[in-house]
Amino acid sequence: MKKLVLLFFALPCFCISQHTISGTFAPKEQYSKVFLYKTQPDAEDYVTYISYTGLDDEGKIGFSLDEEMQPGMYQLVFGIPRIANHFDFIYDGNEDISFSFKEKEGVTFLSSEENMLLQEYNTRFNEAKQLLTSVFAPDVSKETFTNVFNAIEAVQTTYEAKSEGMLANHFIKTGRIPIPEKKISQKEYNALEKEEFFKNVDFNDPVIKESFYLVNIPISYIFKFSSKNDTQSYMHNIDNAMTAIGDNPYVKKRVLTSVWKNAVADKDMEVANYISNNYLEEISKEQGDIKLLDEIATYKRAGVGAIAPDFNLDDGRKLSDLDNAKHYLLIFWSSTCSHCLKEIPEVKKFLANKDKHTLQVVAFGLENDEHPWKDTIKMYPDFIQVYGAGKWDNATAKEYNITATPTYFVLDADKKIVAKPDSLEDLEKTINTIAK
Repeated sequence: MKKLVLLFFALPCFCISQHTISGTFAPKEQYSKVFLYKTQPDAEDYVTYISYTGLDDEGKIGFSLDEEMQPGMYQLVFGIPRIANHFDFIYDGNEDISFSFKEKEGVTFLSSEENMLLQEYNTRFNEAKQLLTSVFAPDVSKETFTNVFNAIEAVQTTYEAKSEGMLANHFIKTGRIPIPEKKISQKEYNALEKEEFFKNVDFNDPVIKESFYLVNIPISYIFKFSSKNDTQSYMHNIDNAMTAIGDNPYVKKRVLTSVWKNAVADKDMEVANYISNNYLEEISKEQGDIKLLDEIATYKRAGVGAIAPDFNLDDGRKLSDLDNAKHYLLIFWSSTCSHCLKEIPEVKKFLANKDKHTLQVVAFGLENDEHPWKDTIKMYPDFIQVYGAGKWDNATAKEYNITATPTYFVLDADKKIVAKPDSLEDLEKTINTIAK
């Protein structure tokens, strides 16, 4: 009877078995905490927080995975920014997972058939694809050309078979590349690859739709087949990617946001506004992303190519009234900003030999008090000085989305923003170009 009672109480331990993820980080001094997330496309940051843990004296961490955790893609984050300090892994609900992470080498899975097989496939497949770098050379024989693609196809077929019935299979199948029927040129293969790029990707696959993988694929397509010198092609590829994604608004928004921010960073206002006007604003409204909508609106007001938002000067005129120069340098600065007090004298120095009719400086001081602003501006008698009360809360500063000082805008005679130099060095190069 006692044996039956013991067995009765032991049953839950076998039926509700928790699994773990454990690993070692090296060098251990570089890391302190590790955070566990579930990737989730409709979450604000595409992930949902689960738990965190600290490293022990040997650099080891461990998580007990709750029995209610659903199979799918998860993420371990070990630094800031998250995008550069994380790795994803598959949890199928049946395996313990162990790994070793080294700063230079990245993650190596030591247990978990799902993750070890996917990692092995990525390594083998990338090794095979390296052969493509020379296969299109004019002196390569038809036999060599065929053998290289046969080797790639063999790796793909082998790992699709090995992973049959596993979550990893869903990811492995998307890696298949087109195999040409005959020897073709690099240009012809690029066209074939573009045509079939999304052929093996199912954007409604329930396994991979909750991973960053589906976001990275369209982004790769857009940048791989676009040229910065061909705006129409760039925009056409964005359209193709949106068509391929289909009815998956969360993936669309992630892709569009990434590509939009890249266009903004590249100061390509035409592409940035094409993305926002045709896709991103509407989808952001549908998902209630007020922050991104504000960011887009601010960019349209004060991005390269836009007419600079107007404001009153201290002498009764407006910025738009100025007509005495071919270009204007608008500086948002503060008399209490140490970077400004270092850079503004340098600006004055390299502008000393520039004609005012070529370039006029408008210095907009973001201040909480008129002192020491009034004393500081005496050193810059040739600048048009504007006092901006309220500092960061100043309405004009908000209109221009000023988050740091000094911030520079270069305007043409019509007050169109032609450049937003990120540094003093970039500013000097810009000024030297326009003031020739």
